Amino acid sequence: MPRETLQQNLQALHAELGATQDLDQELRVLLKQVAEDIEALLENEAQPPGAAPAHTLRARLEETTVRFEADYPRLSHILGDLTDTLTKLGV
Repeated sequence: MPRETLQQNLQALHAELGATQDLDQELRVLLKQVAEDIEALLENEAQPPGAAPAHTLRARLEETTVRFEADYPRLSHILGDLTDTLTKLGV
């Protein structure tokens, strides 16, 4: 169940990224990198080569969530959901 939730949260993140036009390029790139690392984690049970270690990924998600709270509450909420789901998966 948490993997399905994670996949749904990733889809929501991609949709929100597509709908958010005023997001600066640095933050957009950061979000895409986080999404790619999570997708790699979903595809491979083992840590994929070149991907961020799981604890680093979760820390980056938490930091990114804080950066988005004021200006992009929907993105912040989605990122918080992703962080919670990763925690439930033991990542």
